[in-house]
Amino acid sequence: MLKTVHIKTASLEDNGASASWLNNNKANIKTIVDGEALAKEIEKQGNLLIKDGYQIISILPITSQKIESHSLSATFTSGVIITAAKIN
Repeated sequence: MLKTVHIKTASLEDNGASASWLNNNKANIKTIVDGEALAKEIEKQGNLLIKDGYQIISILPITSQKIESHSLSATFTSGVIITAAKIN
C-alpha cells in the first residue's frame, strides 16, 4: 500500500519576514522559499510515516515558475510530495 503526503512550501513572507531587505519588492519575497521551515516539515512528516510503519520511497520537489515584471521569471520549489510504502 502506498501513501503520499503533499507539503506546501511557505515563503519567507508567509513566515513573517519583511521585504525591506529586498528593496521593498513584495513580489520577490513571496517567491523565496523558507528552506528551513520546509526541511523541518519534511522531517516531521517523514518521521510520522516511519512511525506508522511506512518506508519512504521518494521525496519529489514541485517546482513552479512566476513571471515578474518585464518578463523576468523566477523558478522556485512550491512544495514537495513524499511517497511511502507500507512495510508488512
